[in-house]
Amino acid sequence: MTSSTSTTRQINRTIRQDPRWAAILARDPAADGTFYYSVRTTGVYCRPSCAARQPLRENVRFHATCADAEQAGFRPCKRCRPSSPRRLIGRRQWWSPSAGTLSRPSGCRLSVSWRTARK
Repeated sequence: MTSSTSTTRQINRTIRQDPRWAAILARDPAADGTFYYSVRTTGVYCRPSCAARQPLRENVRFHATCADAEQAGFRPCKRCRPSSPRRLIGRRQWWSPSAGTLSRPSGCRLSVSWRTARK
């Protein structure tokens, strides 16, 4: 048996044992708010859907709330901002792949910086 085969089996066994780890690997937004995870090596805690680099399983701890993670000595991730309320309208809801257009929900302003638009 090769090393990669045994590693794959270990990962599959870990996913079956803990569905929270599977949610992190899938970056599942449906799991947001049900738990938070912290990474020992970076000292931060994140939402399951965080787009940051995926941590090694041995460095991850799970927390029920943001307060639990902060009490354990971790700070909020600057990328997913787990301690702030989730925005009601995310970028994915604005983009319609079938229509190939951006739509602006009523009451929301859509602005484009000319510096980023010209690049």
